[in-house]
Order: sequence, then C-alpha cells, then structure tokens
Amino acid sequence: MLNFHGDLIEFIFGFLNQYELPQLRPVCKEFKKHVALRVLYNLKITQENKHLMDLNPKVFKNLKILNCSNNQLTQIPHIEGLKMLCCSCNQLTQIPHIEGLKELYYSDNQLTQIPHIEGLKRLYCSNNQLTQIPHIKGLKELYCSYNQLTQIPHIKGLKELWCLYNQLTQIPHIEGLERLVCFGNQLTQIPQIEGCHITN
Repeated sequence: MLNFHGDLIEFIFGFLNQYELPQLRPVCKEFKKHVALRVLYNLKITQENKHLMDLNPKVFKNLKILNCSNNQLTQIPHIEGLKMLCCSCNQLTQIPHIEGLKELYYSDNQLTQIPHIEGLKRLYCSNNQLTQIPHIKGLKELYCSYNQLTQIPHIKGLKELWCLYNQLTQIPHIEGLERLVCFGNQLTQIPQIEGCHITN
C-alpha cells in the first residue's frame, strides 16, 4: 500500500527535483479552486468574483442556487441543475432555458420574452419589456408588474399575482388565487374570486 505522504507524493511528483516543486504551486492552487467550484451548492456573484461567469458552466456541477443580481451582466451561463436563479438588476436581454429550475427572479432587466420552463414555481419578472407571459403549468407566484402586458394566462393553481402597471383590460378568473394586485391598468372589471385579497 502506498503511503500518502511518502510513496504517493513521490509517485506523482517524482519527475521533479526539489527546486522545481515550487513551480507546481500555481497549478495546485488552480486545481483546488476548480474542485471547490465543483462541490459548490450556493454561489453569490459580486464585482470581485464576477469573472466566474466566464468559466465553463460544467465546472458548477453541483450548484443549485445562483445569485448574480446587481452586476451589470449582459448574459447568464446555462448551468444545468440550477433550482434557483436570481439575476435582477442587470442588463440582460435573455435568460437561458434551464430545465428543472424552480425559482426565477430577474426583475429590472431588458427582457422581451420568458422561456417556458416546465415546473417553475416562482417567477419574478417586473420592470422589463415583456408583452406576454408563457402559460407555465404549476406556477404558484407571478410578479410581472411594470411591463407591457395586454393579457395574463389562466394558470390553474396560481396563488399570487402582482400585475400592476401594464396594459391589461381584464384578469382571468383563477380559482384559488389568494392575492391579486392589479392597479395601474385599463381594467373594465375585476374578477370576484372567493378568498382572494384584491388591491386595485
């Protein structure tokens, strides 16, 4: 059996003499960084580590939560396996279609459309340039205020709908809706939904 601190080290680095070993430090440091990224679960991007967004997305093998809000980003890498993506307050014009995503927060950008992500539960997309919202089955919370929407899809099971300051003339009657905020539109009538708290 190889001794880790003896035989194994000599087996791996035996081709170098003692004066050449310091040259491996940058390589080992880089290797350690990539190993850390591969096991990372939650990542918050700041101005100091924004360069990580330029790496191969496959490096983030186990990443589930990515928060890259407030960084003046113009694009987001397609990171498979993400469950929550927070990218509000950037300069994004599109969002990658990430299968399995559950929560998407990207208010205050320059988006004109939303990818149809099956299984999404929370969608926060206020303050963009959206003209329509896809019918996402199973969506529970939709915050789409301050856009250019003319209609809201009838999504069964939706619990919260914030759609103030759009160009809506009507709101679908969604049974089970618990919260509706819809002022600042051109509504001719408000649906009377039992148990729903309405602010108009």
